Amino acid sequence: MIRVTRTQKPDLLADNEANWKRAIRLASTDAARKNAQDKYKHDEIKEALIDMFQGKCAYCESDITHIDYGHIEHFKPKGTPAYYELAVDWDNLLLACGRCNGAENKGTKFPLADNGGPLVNPVEKEPSKHLRCDFDPRLKLANVLGISKRGETTQRTLGLNRPQLLKHRSKFVAKLWVIASRYHEDNEARRIIDLAIYPQEEYSAFALAVKESL
Repeated sequence: MIRVTRTQKPDLLADNEANWKRAIRLASTDAARKNAQDKYKHDEIKEALIDMFQGKCAYCESDITHIDYGHIEHFKPKGTPAYYELAVDWDNLLLACGRCNGAENKGTKFPLADNGGPLVNPVEKEPSKHLRCDFDPRLKLANVLGISKRGETTQRTLGLNRPQLLKHRSKFVAKLWVIASRYHEDNEARRIIDLAIYPQEEYSAFALAVKESL
């Protein structure tokens, strides 16, 4: 997970957010509320999120858009009464992959402080204060480790070390590790590692950890 700067609110939301929130607030039935909340499902909003997160999952940093459409993720779940209106609040929207946002991982979960939360939001907090990217060159495993209570809760809730993600990410980082071993003597190796830490690149937080270990 990397820090992401929140971009400007899409014009569609800037023009309609207040009215949409009012409709949610005044909804007299669950069906009416859902209809009002679903205004967030708009191409302009989705494209703005794709641009902001550069096509990557806000949580696991996996590339999304070449294999899937991705989810508009509500950091604070829109099904919780206290957060109903946040369904159409730009500051509550992220881009996530279907696995991080799936019911088996985050889903509608939002642990509070007494349960080890809140989760780390990459547009509000610096993830590296709570999570560490650890690569074991002997075992060739690239694990995300919680270094605070919130970090541990975030890693566990989002499934940031779920088996298939860990397998894919570890193969990727193992290759970077080999390339990085020639960083100081090979211009092409140096170029590859220097590019890999760019925020638009998959698993850039791990690439940075590899470079900092040199």
